Amino acid sequence: MKAYAMLGLNETGWVEKQDPVCGPLDALCRPVALAPCTSDVHTVWEGALGERHDLVLGHEGVGEVIEVGDLVEDFVPGDVVIMPAITPDWGSREAQRGYPVHSGGMLGGWKFSNSKDGVFAEKIHINDADANLALLPQESAQSPAGCSLT
Repeated sequence: MKAYAMLGLNETGWVEKQDPVCGPLDALCRPVALAPCTSDVHTVWEGALGERHDLVLGHEGVGEVIEVGDLVEDFVPGDVVIMPAITPDWGSREAQRGYPVHSGGMLGGWKFSNSKDGVFAEKIHINDADANLALLPQESAQSPAGCSLT
């Protein structure tokens, strides 16, 4: 799949990546609406996270569910969802103690464009889908101009 990535410090571009794999608690989404964040800019141009190579950028957006794992209960393919910047592993010790942003270690809940590929890709992997996605109500899936996002 095609994705827009940090190639190295001060360098971005399109890369080819393997399609992500959907685990039993996970979902795969295709992007519907994405936007860069200043942290994407800081990551690339200031090396805020240190040297990264071919790391897909972007960490929040709206997507359409294209696949769900066997244990996902709240979402089905075709749902339009909000994909948040913080996607913790909710079973982690840190999340269970009330610190989901630090699941798996300091800022470990911030996975996209940090420890795993971000959302600027043709397919996006969402871990713990039932806890990390939010359904976008159908009436919200219309732009102000009346154009459907789906």
